[in-house]
Amino acid sequence: MNSKKIRPAPAYQEYASDMLANAKYRMMSLSERGLLDTMRKECWVNHKVPKNPEELARYLGFETKEINQNLSERVLSFFKEIEGELICTELEDYRQNQQERERKMSEGGRKGGKNTQEKIKSVKGTLQSTIKPLRRDEMNRNELSGSEIRLLGKGLTNTDIDPWIVEYENAPTAGMDYLKASRG
Repeated sequence: MNSKKIRPAPAYQEYASDMLANAKYRMMSLSERGLLDTMRKECWVNHKVPKNPEELARYLGFETKEINQNLSERVLSFFKEIEGELICTELEDYRQNQQERERKMSEGGRKGGKNTQEKIKSVKGTLQSTIKPLRRDEMNRNELSGSEIRLLGKGLTNTDIDPWIVEYENAPTAGMDYLKASRG
């Protein structure tokens, strides 16, 4: 993976209907639901919370008595204990999926950019090879207009072009008739 630090995901998506349909959640008291919600949010930001009720109370800024009353089996069923910490595996899985998606998008963008650059390089090589090299008596490419450069690419020179331009410019009103007809 890239050495640049990837910014953490700002939020997780949760469908209210899924949570409300969960029997464990439906059986919780309002206080238990509040504790669960707070713990999940902490887990999203900090990946884990302390399992010990006294430490959890201090960590969340609540009274130990209130945590003890609401840290039920129903609340704990949403978490997994790892080395004295509670982890919300559902949120960690969600985070991993988001990171994998970002990685794949970044990789796809990198590949797409590389392909685009290769196409540009191959086209540039082709365009440059079709332009006829200048002779000493011809003007420097920087002094030519875009249309003159295109004509040079087709094998025409200024000596081929000049008589046509002179004839066109000396034509009586052909240019004016067109302008009038086209209202240009």
